[in-house]
This record gives sequence, structure tokens and C-alpha cells, in this order.
Amino acid sequence: MPNATPEDLNTALQASINHFNSGRLAEAAAVADRVLVNAPTNPEALHIAGLSRLQMGDAPAALPLLKNAARAKKLDGEIANSLAQAHLAYGNVDSAAEALEPLARKNKLPAAGFSTLGDCRLRQGDPIKAKACFEKALKLQPDLSAALVNLGEALKHAGNLFAAIEHYKSVTTDYPAIPSAWRNLGLTLLDAERFSDSIAPLQHYLVFNPHDVPSRMSLGSSYLQMGDLENALESFDTALRLQPGNAEALNNRGVTLRTMDLTDDAESAFRQALELDPKMTPARGNLAHMLHETKGLGEALKLLDQGIAMTPDDAKAHIARSHPLLIDGKLADGWVDQKWRFQIPPHFAGRRDHAYPAWDGSDLADKTILVWGEQGVGDEILHSSMLPDLLSVASHVILECEARLVPLFSRSFPQAMVVARTNPAPTVLNNMEVDFQLAMGDLVPHFRPDFKSFPEGSAYLRSDSDQQADLVERYSSISPHATRIGVAWFSGRTKGGWEKTIPLNLWGSILGQPNATFISLQYGDHSKEIADVSAALGCDIILDPNIDALNNMDSFAAQVATMDLVITNSNTAAHMAGSLGVPAWIMVPRVGSGGALWYWFKEGERSPWYKSIRLYRQTEWKGWTNVINRVAADLEEFLRIK
Repeated sequence: MPNATPEDLNTALQASINHFNSGRLAEAAAVADRVLVNAPTNPEALHIAGLSRLQMGDAPAALPLLKNAARAKKLDGEIANSLAQAHLAYGNVDSAAEALEPLARKNKLPAAGFSTLGDCRLRQGDPIKAKACFEKALKLQPDLSAALVNLGEALKHAGNLFAAIEHYKSVTTDYPAIPSAWRNLGLTLLDAERFSDSIAPLQHYLVFNPHDVPSRMSLGSSYLQMGDLENALESFDTALRLQPGNAEALNNRGVTLRTMDLTDDAESAFRQALELDPKMTPARGNLAHMLHETKGLGEALKLLDQGIAMTPDDAKAHIARSHPLLIDGKLADGWVDQKWRFQIPPHFAGRRDHAYPAWDGSDLADKTILVWGEQGVGDEILHSSMLPDLLSVASHVILECEARLVPLFSRSFPQAMVVARTNPAPTVLNNMEVDFQLAMGDLVPHFRPDFKSFPEGSAYLRSDSDQQADLVERYSSISPHATRIGVAWFSGRTKGGWEKTIPLNLWGSILGQPNATFISLQYGDHSKEIADVSAALGCDIILDPNIDALNNMDSFAAQVATMDLVITNSNTAAHMAGSLGVPAWIMVPRVGSGGALWYWFKEGERSPWYKSIRLYRQTEWKGWTNVINRVAADLEEFLRIK
């Protein structure tokens, strides 16, 4: 534009803006460039020239233009936001934030600028400041989609999953045309392990974005956790059609096929994943655990040791190695790797950060040791079987446990000081002199290194005798001469729980037997399920409204102690019965399934942990019919003799 007048430049600049607003980015950039020949410091031309290139994916060309635009017009929030976006395209988060901060302090940013600053704060690991930025953006522009979506991310990263879920529900209701809100709702529900709820929003999102492989993988994971293997497999296969070299999809495909008992296909999928990524710990662990069942411990350890040689500091690789050893009863060897569990973020298994040295097995005479529970209530009950051993060698024992277990543990271990586990740590510990600490599970190598080290005794927990007597009287008044049989069938474990759950409607051959009073020991609200099954099978299952098996472990222990027999899946009722010495028949998933827990080991009807229980092992993937038939036959004989 030689010898262009100001009017000519303004006309050209407006033409460039019109091209940009119409999506003709190349034309916008070309016209802006012609303006800059005559007016090289024109901020609007610099802005359009830089922003057009940025949106065409040419960040290297865009960045210097936008820097010059920002210098030419220092208080322009739109230009500052575009410059920040260019820095983010380079991954320069701090530079992006620095471009926005001066104008944010002066309240000169537009809504999009505050939203971009919130994005920077999220990437800088400060979700609280990010939340404030997104809220400011939405105050200026309530329908700004980026701020609406990312506010939920700020809530999630601040640790408030419930608030994030409720926010995304509100966004998808008020602004249903924002696809990423549906995606993030599904992903947040998945993070909250609400697998069933996550499926619908992810499906909705994928209707509009069918080629989004990570979201399709997430949908498949939700199906898998729900036990919907066919839909899980379809999701992973679709992901592989879209992205054939996706190692994660191959690994998840392998897990699904393994659960469908398609062993050869599963092995092929795992090996393909490892060919693509030899350091992929999940695929190596899954293949090793399958080989453990099909070819033995040696093959499994060989594969796992190869992985650890490549990634020696990978905690998950060590945990994967511990499982086949523990399942085979090699407790001391397995616990060497199991100790890595506390290195898995975020503090897997309930790690405590007390400032005391870890107990190394040294003499505890005249010493005080703090032991703390980990994982779930069932695990704490099982681990507490080693407390009598510890109490026999330590002068003073402090037990920090789940608050629900304090009354039961206090009664059962009167020599110990029992305190509820809280965050922060209980104040009662502040002024105490403690010599050592240890996670309760880490008592295993000291007191249960092998099967020979398990004691002969049975019960080690004591229920409240008064509560127990009241319950005996109450249940006897309902059926004076009937055998009391406690039943539980559901696992609330979010991952693999469906593989441990044995639906109550399958229990007909058990619940239909005469001369027995069946009493629910199931935690959670299952009243409708009990009513429906009772009506369908023509049986009665007592649901005691005075017992809360989830929140009041002391009353639950008294209830379990009144039973003549407990029949249950692998859940808290199994541990409670075993610890109290109550006869119990436990139906456990087959080794190799996601619901199989190492402490039931790989074979045998008896458990070294609990002398009063008998194990009924699943023999078919997803099939409980054979197990239930065996239990029903044994129950008929039990009742006949009784």
C-alpha cells in the first residue's frame, strides 16, 4: 500500500478485521501485513496479524507480532489475552501469566483474559487462584464456555469432587450445547469412582466428538468397572480402530478379554501393548498375573523382574511383583515389594507421616510403638490379628485405627492405647514419647513371614456381651428353634467390587432351606433388594433396623457374634466373623480376577488368618452357580446335623 492515506489504512484494517471475524484467517493476516508496511507499530494491525497466525497454528510467527502489539498498547486486555495464548502455545505458562497479571490487577482484562489467567493458575498448580479467575470471568460473561468448563476443573483439582460434579451438572443443564462440559462431567464422575453415573455424559459427548480416543477409553473403563464387558470391549476396539498404536487401549482390551476368559486373545493384547511400550507397567503386571495362573510363579516373576530392571523406582511395578508372591503364600518375599505401596501417590493405602522412626524389628522392651491402620475396615480387622504378637514383645503399644473400630479394638486389646485416626493426627499423640512407628500391614514380615508362623487360636476380637445377649433374645423371639444364619453378598469396593458381589437373586437354593433364620449382615441400604428377592423366592430375610453395619462396627460385631453360621462374599462380614471365631463360609472370586484379594491365597478351603472360616472358591469367570450349589448342599447337611 504505497503512499496510503490514513483513511486507506483504516479501510484496510477494517477489511482485515472482517476477514478475521469471518474465519478467513489467511486473508486477514495478508491484509494486516500490508497495513504494517506503512504503519509498523499499529497495535490493531499487529494484533490481527499475530492472532490470525496463532489460530492457523503458526505460534512462532505470531508471538513477536503480539509482543509488539502489547508494547504498542499496554493496557489493551484483548491484546494481552492473545499474547498469553501465544505463550501457552509454546508451553510458557509463567510468561502467559505475566502478560495478564498487570491488567488483572487493574481490572482491565476482558472475561476471556480472566479465563486464560485461570487456565495459567491451574497449570501452575494453584486451583484456588484459578477458581477466583474463572468466577471473575463468569461475572463479566456468564456464558463463557471456557470459564464454565474450567471452573469445574479448578474445583476438582482443589479436591472438591462433589462440588465439581454439581457444577458440571448445572452447566450441562443450563448450557447443554457445550460438549466439553459433558465430557468433564463424565470424567469427574469417573474420578469419583461413580462408574455407572459416568457412562451417560461420556456417551452424550462422544455423539458429537466420536474421534476423541481418550474419552472413548474413559467410557470403556467405566463399562469395565461396572462389569459390562461387551460394551467395554467395544469401546476399546473402537479406540484401536481410531488409533491402532494405542498401548493403553491394548492393555485395557487385554484386561477385558481376560475377564471374559479369552486367555489367548488377552495375552496377545498385553504383548502387543508391551511391544509398543516395554516400560508400560500396567500391561506387564496384567500379563504377569495371567501367566502366574496359567504357567506358574516363575514365569510371572521373570516378566516382572524384566520390568523392574527397566524402571527400578516404579512403585507400581514393585506392587505388581508382590501380588503373585503373596498369593502363593511367600509372605516375607512378597512384603519386600509390598512396602512400595506408600510411594504411590496420593499416599496410597492411607500413609501416615508421623515423625517417628520406623520399627526395624529391634527389641521393644521398655519401648513405645505406634501402629496405624491402613486401607479399609476389613484390612484393619485382618491386620489386627497380629496385635497380640506385638503386645507380647512391646512394653507400650498405641494403635491408631479407623474411628468406627475404636470401641471394638479397645475392648479386644485392653493392653493397647487405642485412638481414632484423624487428619491432622490425634492431639493426644502430641505430648507422648514414641520410639517407633509402623503401618499395621507391615507387621506381616515380623510376625507372619510364612504359613508356619500363624497361631493356632481362633478368635481375637471380643464383641459387647450385653449387646450380643440382647440380639440373641430378639432373634430367638422371631424363630425360637431355627438356626441363625447371617448373609452378605455385596461389595462396595469401587474397583473390582462387581467381581466380588454375588447378586442376592442367585441365592435361591441357599435362602429356600427350612429350619433356618436368615439375617442380613450386608452394609448399606439394600432394603428394596431384600424385599424384592424375598418376594420372588418366597423366603424371609431379617433386616435389623437397629444395626448399622457400615457405621457402627461395635453393634455389627455383636450381631455377627450371635450367628450360628455366616455365609458371605468377600467383604467386611467375612473378616468380622473370622476375627470373632464365628463359623463362616466365604465365597471368593477366582485367582486372577480383579476381585481376588491376596490374603485368601490361591488354593485350599481354610484360611490361616481365620480358623473358623471355610473358603468356597469360584471356578468360572463371572459364574457363581457352582459355588452357590456347593454352599447350598453343605448348608443342607449343616442344618440336618444341627
